[in-house]
Amino acid sequence: MKALLTPLVCTLLAAPLAAQERPVTDQRVAELERKLDALSRQLEAQQTGSSQPAPEGGAGAFGMGVAASKVYSAPTGVSLGGYGEILYQNFDGKLQNSTYAPQNNLIDTLRAVFYVGYHFNDWIVFNSEVEFEHSGFSDEHPEGEAIVEFAYLDFLIRKELNVRAGQLLLPMGFTNEIHEPPAVLSATRPFVEREGGIIPTTWHENGVGIHGELPGNLNYRLYFVNGLNAANFSAGGISDGRQDGNKANAERFALTGRLDWHPVLGSTVGFSFYRGNSIFESPYEAPIGPTTIPTQLTEVHAEYRAQGWQFRALYARTTLGQREIESLGSAVDAYAVGTKQWGGYLEAGYDLLSHSGTRQALIPFLRWERLNLQAQVASGVLADPANDQTVHTVGLSWKPIPQVAVKTDFSQTRNGARTGRHQWDLALGYEF
Repeated sequence: MKALLTPLVCTLLAAPLAAQERPVTDQRVAELERKLDALSRQLEAQQTGSSQPAPEGGAGAFGMGVAASKVYSAPTGVSLGGYGEILYQNFDGKLQNSTYAPQNNLIDTLRAVFYVGYHFNDWIVFNSEVEFEHSGFSDEHPEGEAIVEFAYLDFLIRKELNVRAGQLLLPMGFTNEIHEPPAVLSATRPFVEREGGIIPTTWHENGVGIHGELPGNLNYRLYFVNGLNAANFSAGGISDGRQDGNKANAERFALTGRLDWHPVLGSTVGFSFYRGNSIFESPYEAPIGPTTIPTQLTEVHAEYRAQGWQFRALYARTTLGQREIESLGSAVDAYAVGTKQWGGYLEAGYDLLSHSGTRQALIPFLRWERLNLQAQVASGVLADPANDQTVHTVGLSWKPIPQVAVKTDFSQTRNGARTGRHQWDLALGYEF
C-alpha cells in the first residue's frame, strides 16, 4: 500500500501546481465547459423522461447529487443547499413464523441536512454536508448530535483530472454518494445499501484522490482513505467499523474507486471497489490476534432510464481475511463477522406522468433484494439464519416538483430464522 501511496501523492501535489500555471483564459474556458456540462445533464434528465437525478447525479456534477453539487455551478462565493426527510413506520405485530411480537410504530425526523460550499475561484471549490439525525438525538449523545458527512476541497485541474482531498464519500453503489430523498424511490434506502447492509451507507472517511471524465463516455473516482476499525466488526457486518473522520486511526489505509460507462443516453454500467487492511484496535489491555484484517468490497451496477422507465440492478460482495478473523478467538465480537458477505437488488419503476407535459412525477415501483451478512464465517461460528434475508418492496413515489417527494411503500422481509416481519412506510422528503 505504501508503494501505491508514493506516486499517488506526487501526482496530487503536482496537479495543483500545474493548474496554477494555467493561463487565466484557459481557466475561464474550463469553467464555461463545466457549466455547459451541467446544462447538458439537465437536458439529459428531461430527455430520459425522469424528473429525478439521472445517472451519476443527473444535473449534479463530479459524482455528487443535485443539491450537493450546487457549489460547482454557482458563481464565486458561498453556496447553500440541503435536504431532509420525515419518516413514519408501521410494523406488523406478527413475525414471519406467526409469533405475536408487537413493535412500536415510529415517526421520526430522520434527517435534516445542510450543504455549505464556497467557490474560491475558477478552480478551487470547498464543499461540505452537515447532518442532524433523529432531531439531533442519539442514544450515545442524548444532548444532540451533528455529523459531518463530507468536507473537502476540489482542485479542478481539467476535465480528465481533478484532485479532491478532505472527508470524502466513498464512491460505492448508487446511494452512498447520491442519497437525497428524491433520488431514492422508496421511503427508506435499499436494505443492501444502508447501515447494517452490504454497502454501509452513508460511508465517509478522510482521504485524498482524483476524479474526472474520460473519452468514450467514461468517468472515474479513485481515493486513498483511512481504513476501517475491525474491532467493531460483528455478526451484523462491517458497518460499525467505519471511522467517519472522527480521530480515525491512520495506521492502515485503503484504496477505493469507481468507473462508470454511459454507452447510450440514460444508461450507466459500472463497478466500484474498496480494498485495504482494517486495523484491529483491541478493546482489551493485552493485544488480541493480528493487527490488521484484509478487507475487500466489490460492487457492480447498471441503470437505465428512458421515456419514464427506470431500472436498477446492483450486486455487492465483501471478503475478509479468513485466517486473520479466526486468529482473533471467540471472545472477540469481530470473530462472528461474515468472512464472506453478499447482496444485491433489482428495481423497476415507471413515471405515469412522463408524457403528460407536467413537472410532476408519479412513479409506482417494485424492488427485490437478497442479502446474506454471514454467507461464510470463521470455524466454530454458527451463522445466524436471520442474516440470510429476502426483501420484497412495492411502493409509490409522487413528486409535485422534482425537489419534493412523498413516498409510501410496503415491504415484506423474510429470513432463514423466520423472524422477518412486514412493514408499511410513509416518507416526506425534499432537497434544495
